[in-house]
Amino acid sequence: MSLIPLNATVCILSARRFGDAIMNASNLKLASQARPDIKWIIWTKPEFSLLFKLMGFDNLITAEFPIAGGFPKIIKGGWIDLIQSTIQLRKMKIDVSFDFIGDTRESFLGTLIGSRVHYSPKWAPSHWMHHLIWRMQIPGVNYLSVKPNDHQVYEFIPALLSELVGSKLSAPIKPSLKKLAFDTSPKIAFHPYSSQAFKKWPNQHWLKLAQLLSQYAITPSTLCSSSEESEARDQFGSSIPTVHIAPSESLEQLIAEIKKFDLLIGVDSFLVHLASALGKKTIVINAGNLPQWWAPPNSVAIGQSGGCTYYPCFNEPKCIGKITESACIKSITPEQIIAAIEFDSTIHMGRE
Repeated sequence: MSLIPLNATVCILSARRFGDAIMNASNLKLASQARPDIKWIIWTKPEFSLLFKLMGFDNLITAEFPIAGGFPKIIKGGWIDLIQSTIQLRKMKIDVSFDFIGDTRESFLGTLIGSRVHYSPKWAPSHWMHHLIWRMQIPGVNYLSVKPNDHQVYEFIPALLSELVGSKLSAPIKPSLKKLAFDTSPKIAFHPYSSQAFKKWPNQHWLKLAQLLSQYAITPSTLCSSSEESEARDQFGSSIPTVHIAPSESLEQLIAEIKKFDLLIGVDSFLVHLASALGKKTIVINAGNLPQWWAPPNSVAIGQSGGCTYYPCFNEPKCIGKITESACIKSITPEQIIAAIEFDSTIHMGRE
């Protein structure tokens, strides 16, 4: 049974971070294929527009939101765009609206646009998402229950969308694989960077990984934004073996760079989810969370406690400033990354 009637106008709210936006967009693509009768409207931040367009969505309304670090922009005038976009949506007579988070703020915003019904997830008290949101429920919102054992983002989001559209959605390729196989020597890119310091894998591990890959005659590249280029050159500029540095000045250029590679190896960040949405294989080096929670389709996700008693910490590290700081990600070895790649038997190691 579908919660969305035929030929309905549906507004999807995606107001958080880049990683959330590309995950939402790629899952919504499955929903739009299942229900071509639906008119999809995406209410999101201006910087996320390209990601939704990449997944085939053109009806976009943008604004700033007082969520996920957006409050300073709201104070500086973003509130005007938020009010104008709300008025615009109210005039469109939305049948159904939905947010992926179930946070009080998203649920409240959903009620402001005057849709006939707004749906939000309701996380079981033991679910890890329950710990990450503002949990006060908003009157008039219809909450869709998520079971305690539905832990994988790329499974519970399609499950919620399946309930909405009345058709079972499933990712085309399963996440959490053990190995990634390649028919020929893969072109490999690194992405070591994160805005959260505790998520960074030690520099010596990246250099050792490049050395191990050189034994397979593979020269990796490091993908970075223009703001990360200086850090990349400090990290890899004089490294032996060579690591090619590939900076991008725009999201469009970054997408073009990702398309050149077969495999992206990176910390849990926007880029690994973007690469997965573009059909690329990924190896995700996790900190703080159990690896299967955020594993993209067609990926190997690696994570472990490293002996940290706080693990998993739900991206709210309690180890900062302690001798065990980031022990979880530091304990992951370059050899574990290599073990996740199934090289073709015809690829000979350089030392042989």
